[in-house]
Amino acid sequence: MEPVKYYQIGGFKAHLPWAQWNPHSNSEVLIDSLMRMFRDDDDLVLGIRPNGASYLLLPVDQFDARFGQQRPRDRPWNAHDFESLSPIQFGTEKALIDKLASYVSNKKTRGGDPRDRSKANTEYTSGGEALSDRGEERSCFEHQRLLYRLLQKTIRRHKDFAVSLPPWFHDIQIYSLAFNLWFADTRPLDERLANPRVLDVGWTEFDAPTDSDDLKAVSTTHLTVEEERYLGNPGKTRLTLPDITQAMPRDSIATLLQNVFSSQQSNAASMPKLLLVHDTKTTMAVLHAFGVDTSKWATGIKQLLYSYSSAARNDLRTVSQYDVHLERRDRGSYGKPSRGRSRSPRRQSTDERHVRQRSPPTHRAEAPPVYIVDVRAMYGFLMRVAPGHDNSILLNAKALHLRDTALHRGEDDQVIYQDIDPKQWCAGKESRLIGYMWEDLANGVAIDEQRAYRNEIAKEAAALPPAARYQGRADDDDVDPNDIMQPMGAGSGQPKPSKPYGMFDSEDEDDEYY
Repeated sequence: MEPVKYYQIGGFKAHLPWAQWNPHSNSEVLIDSLMRMFRDDDDLVLGIRPNGASYLLLPVDQFDARFGQQRPRDRPWNAHDFESLSPIQFGTEKALIDKLASYVSNKKTRGGDPRDRSKANTEYTSGGEALSDRGEERSCFEHQRLLYRLLQKTIRRHKDFAVSLPPWFHDIQIYSLAFNLWFADTRPLDERLANPRVLDVGWTEFDAPTDSDDLKAVSTTHLTVEEERYLGNPGKTRLTLPDITQAMPRDSIATLLQNVFSSQQSNAASMPKLLLVHDTKTTMAVLHAFGVDTSKWATGIKQLLYSYSSAARNDLRTVSQYDVHLERRDRGSYGKPSRGRSRSPRRQSTDERHVRQRSPPTHRAEAPPVYIVDVRAMYGFLMRVAPGHDNSILLNAKALHLRDTALHRGEDDQVIYQDIDPKQWCAGKESRLIGYMWEDLANGVAIDEQRAYRNEIAKEAAALPPAARYQGRADDDDVDPNDIMQPMGAGSGQPKPSKPYGMFDSEDEDDEYY
């Protein structure tokens, strides 16, 4: 991370205290200044600490420019004190005040050093300051939100987020990959992972989102494994895509996958890729079975965001290391705090025995050919899905209120939208849904606000008759996500409960599938 310094707004040991009931705290001045900042289309910074606690931050130079008063006495936070730094805005004073109120920490700690016991953070600080699973999960989610805004080019001040992007950042290729396995395979798990019975494979290439356009699918491939053509999954219907679906021998599919994800390609094809998947561990097993070399791939995008100043070996988690982390997390329950010793939050650490070294390293590693983003994990982090829960691509897409398009067009060649049917399976279609799921999550508000918003939408939807639960784009304008916005202007990232993404609605698609 770049060496940026921040003042904390409100909350435990804040540099800029906020107390609505204290007339001497200049709360009104603070709120007015921040709302002017949002009207200028600037962002506050949401920092996620290693333990998962979040804080509202203001870069020191922004404080100097907007407040023009004596700096706080306490030392500011450093960028490397946080696992993620992402943009956040609030559309109304009430929304901002509610957020600040959630950071109020006025409960006394029973024994030991004081800690943040605010409504927003007490569940994360109870386990100490050490890097925790939940800290990684929350920061990984916020990395995606930051990435989406950077791809859109809707962040005015990159330096506020301590990013150091590679020169090829806006040339990165975005792919998604899906597959279907034979459900009736009764072999032991290790055998199924070593040699999975794959029924079909699909991948889609996308154009990155811009400030005026969403993520756009430009080509989709759907291949069924010829050797497994007589296998199916009970209770589910195989779906083919006209003029797209092809049956191929397993070896031919392996060759195609190896070519698509090879790091030895020339020119534009050799650019690093962002690969969106649904379950990293099983995806890697499938790719290994098809002979794809993933030894230099990276999981997550932290290195992508900070590659030119902090691509340290400690921050480069390989796929195998990530799998160990997933297995460790799956054995526990969601929401279980870190077992690290409780430690009080502080600006400068004097004892790093329990906390990973946070100082910005100087090592610069070669860029991985592929950065893997697990969209299923993103959804699980957000909605706190319990391990073992049946959360397939189709079920998760349906839960996000996404919609498919029919395989035929209506009058005047109009796209016909239809609800997702979890009883159908088609890896080509599912690969596109993975991309749109990623967009729906990454283009939303911050993780805590988005969880609250989606839970409220789910409650409202559950109370409606089934036929009224999915109304499509026409209803988007009726949604008020608790007055929270992100960001202002085009490509706002305001949550969309029923955004009907098209399967074949790109004007550039025609016959460009391969």
